[in-house]
Amino acid sequence: MAVQLINIGNIANDGTGDDLREAFIKTNANFEELDLRDDEKTTATNLGDSGQGLFVQRLNYDLQFKKIVGGAGLTLSATDNNITISNDKVYDLTQTAVSDDNYVTKQYDFEDARILYNNVYDTLEDLPDASTYHGLFVHVHSTGGAYYSHGGAWVEIALKSDILEISDDTTPTLGGNLDAAGFNITNAGSITSAQFIGDTTGTHTGEVIGDVTGNLDGNVRDVDVEALYNQYFAPGTGDFGGINSTANNVIEFIIFNNPVDFGTITAPAVTSLDGGAL
Repeated sequence: MAVQLINIGNIANDGTGDDLREAFIKTNANFEELDLRDDEKTTATNLGDSGQGLFVQRLNYDLQFKKIVGGAGLTLSATDNNITISNDKVYDLTQTAVSDDNYVTKQYDFEDARILYNNVYDTLEDLPDASTYHGLFVHVHSTGGAYYSHGGAWVEIALKSDILEISDDTTPTLGGNLDAAGFNITNAGSITSAQFIGDTTGTHTGEVIGDVTGNLDGNVRDVDVEALYNQYFAPGTGDFGGINSTANNVIEFIIFNNPVDFGTITAPAVTSLDGGAL
């Protein structure tokens, strides 16, 4: 039933409106009509498929909503119609798509920003999958070490204390052979060894004890051994010069052509010397 209107006439007491009894009949009928109607229910709905909703519940006729609170690095400012969320610490990142790359599909440009973060795990067992996060650098607290992921495994980065630095040890000792991989050792100063195998170049001083295998290039005790070899011992090139008629034996011949200091003879004795055939 629709709500009934009371006819109040044109002017007061002109006899054209409803009498008093008829007016109250309509009044009672209107109250009954309103009482029989369903209670008006106002609700609110959070729209969308994801995210946190603002509407909480309706309590009687009170619609209750959540508040928005600024978190770490975020501040809120409100006007009559707007709420603005500002980031204080989060850098404005620019994301771009990456193509023709075997490892990533997107990248972020930090420009001149400094990145501060904690990337520590308690144990090795807590590390994420090395294949999924290829190239990730982490710190493991229980071992005190740093690791990076490569080839589907976590590789530990050696500490400086674990690496031998020759500059820190003035008398280093090798535990095995030193392989120079075909490269030269230059500016070495003095090298002492019981045996040299290979070519040596430069000026050689000191007593030769042991074998020298290979080419010896330079001076030994200020004597050019290569020139000496070519003059007297190289096959087909030996030039002993002219025979001095006053040389009666090989010893005199060597003395005449190459000054030799035999030192001081402190204990004279008879010595047999075979100088070979001239």
